[in-house]
Amino acid sequence: MGRLTILSTLLGTSLATGTRRLKRGPLRPGWSFKYEATVAFMKATNERVVHLPAPEQRAEMELLSMPSRALKRVQREPVAAGGVPAEWFIPREGASDDVVLYLHGGSYVFGSTRTHGDLIARLALGTGAKVLGLNYRLAPEHPFPAPVEDTVAAYRWLLSTGVKPERVVFAGDSAGGGLALAALVALRNERTPLPAGAAVIAPWVDLECGGESVEVNAAYDWGDKAMLLHWAKWYLGSASAREPLASPWYADLTGLPPLFVHVGSAELQRDDGARIVEKARAEGVQAHLEEWPEMVHNFQTFGEGFPEAVRGTTKLCEHLRGLLGRTGLPTAAA
Repeated sequence: MGRLTILSTLLGTSLATGTRRLKRGPLRPGWSFKYEATVAFMKATNERVVHLPAPEQRAEMELLSMPSRALKRVQREPVAAGGVPAEWFIPREGASDDVVLYLHGGSYVFGSTRTHGDLIARLALGTGAKVLGLNYRLAPEHPFPAPVEDTVAAYRWLLSTGVKPERVVFAGDSAGGGLALAALVALRNERTPLPAGAAVIAPWVDLECGGESVEVNAAYDWGDKAMLLHWAKWYLGSASAREPLASPWYADLTGLPPLFVHVGSAELQRDDGARIVEKARAEGVQAHLEEWPEMVHNFQTFGEGFPEAVRGTTKLCEHLRGLLGRTGLPTAAA
């Protein structure tokens, strides 16, 4: 998908969205034309790229990366975090000693600190912390448990540099959200001191896709169950979808630090987020669910031009600061 294909898809989905809204009104009552057209564009893009080889999927998703004001306000520094390629995002106005370890989404197949750079930068500015974006290995070339191993290695590297566990929080979206929980379970199993907590967006915690919302919300969200199962098969390789470190829904969550989960009511992973919070609470974990009415998957990644994304990111930063014991706005706030 070259840039001409992106433009063609954007124009086509925008025209189709406008025509449908004139005839039937918005697909969801609270959706603006801009929001609905963006969802339609993302859905059309996913429907096309899912059939491509993994390297081509990654290349095409990278083309969707856009510059942003937030990225201009952070300093980016490549680093090998325990041997794993990573990138620091540090507010130019100054940062605290706190660290957010960010795990990008992309169904374990695509995604990077480039595709998620805007969101990571906004988290750095909104928390006043240094954010370490991890470019963990991707499937199908590097199936489970490679991403879990990379996350554990990066966290241990952070501790080896003198960062205290209570000064670290995990964050991530979609597959990255599920990966954050899986890494916490792995670290607990190995008796490594755990971070202060995790705040995740739409975590993919059930690779069998057993939640009802995966089918109920397919008419609204920018993916579907078939896509998820396709990518899950690539990630799992020979492993079972019920392997606890692949699908944290099947893990024992006892002893994990506090957890904040954001979901949209119109997204496929709505039930994944709601169920993992319910399970965590039943197993003694402090867990909080924040459900955003009418929002689709990863709406926070839509960028600073969308008020919904700005509000969602602001709330996520509030939760991250709370986990770190800080409640005031940072001096470098966006």
